[in-house]
Amino acid sequence: MTAARQVFVALVVALLLVVATVAALQYRTLHVTRARLAAVAPSAVDVGFAQFMSLHHQQAVVMAQLMRDDESSAVANLAQSIIGAQLLELGEMRGWLRLWNKPFFPESRAMSWMLLGDDPPSQALAQYLLDCEASPTGMPGLATDQQLNRLRSLQGLARSRLFLELMLAHHEGGIPMARFAAKNARIHAVRRVASNIVLEQTKEVAGIRVMLHAIRLVPSSD
Repeated sequence: MTAARQVFVALVVALLLVVATVAALQYRTLHVTRARLAAVAPSAVDVGFAQFMSLHHQQAVVMAQLMRDDESSAVANLAQSIIGAQLLELGEMRGWLRLWNKPFFPESRAMSWMLLGDDPPSQALAQYLLDCEASPTGMPGLATDQQLNRLRSLQGLARSRLFLELMLAHHEGGIPMARFAAKNARIHAVRRVASNIVLEQTKEVAGIRVMLHAIRLVPSSD
């Protein structure tokens, strides 16, 4: 065998060794990645929260979009803040559902995923779930079609007041769901978003109460 051929054979062997090593590393990486994904596979709480809170956020955005040009700058600013924050969270939650290959919308209105926490349901949680069952919209605080149509038809102070009343009920109905997910979701990103929702909406509830008090002191001319 000539020297040139020996060099060629040596290069081919070296190349094959490199390819085999890369393939082995890729296989190991794929195996580790799959194991990690399996370890963080979404629980029923993760999926349920993402689906139901998406529905909740969707309605909040619809209501807030009606108020961006409100006569009250405080109400208009609140509406814009709700739109910005909740559209971002809505996008994140739908991204999870797409990643998990789950539908955007729940198959039923049942909130049974909230029975799957680490601890037995508290009295407050049991009452919340009873309120969900009794609500015509499936979740306490969600506005009905009639209420949304009335919001669209009103003007001025009456519209501002109804919006604040509906959004107050909306937030107060959604916070228990977010609080539950913040504690019981399996995936860190879900717990993080749920915790942020609890914090943001608790602050907004306080602000809405102040605005409602001020509006109620003004005699309505509508």
